[in-house]
Amino acid sequence: MIQRIQSIFLLIAGMGYFAVFFLPVATAEETFGTIMADGIFQVDEYVWLLLVAVLAVLLSVVNVFLFKNRNVQKKFCLVTSVLGLAWIVIAFSKILYLEEKGGGETVVSHGAAFIAVLLAIVFTAMAFHFIRKDDKLVKSMNSLR
Repeated sequence: MIQRIQSIFLLIAGMGYFAVFFLPVATAEETFGTIMADGIFQVDEYVWLLLVAVLAVLLSVVNVFLFKNRNVQKKFCLVTSVLGLAWIVIAFSKILYLEEKGGGETVVSHGAAFIAVLLAIVFTAMAFHFIRKDDKLVKSMNSLR
């Protein structure tokens, strides 16, 4: 299970999605509103970001233990990547909303959580590649029999 490279990639992707809980999604120099009252926007301050992040972490970790069923593992990789992209879209739209709510004068910058999610998506894609490679290897070995 852990000996396979895709399991390592899936664990790293899960850690990337988990790191989102500790990294800021956005920061602003000026405080405003209820979400940006402290100048930092965290994942737990918006329900949809929290939900998508929790699902992505769970799917990444569960996917490590599905090593016997490569087809399901590939589908979980695709769903996890889509969740990561959805997280980015939701977070970006929320940041645009916060900038608009700040009156246009306040500069809201993206946080390190975006980088963590992008890296998690990359590692999930790499895991998908190696799962597909294993699948082809098993199919070629079956054709030799």
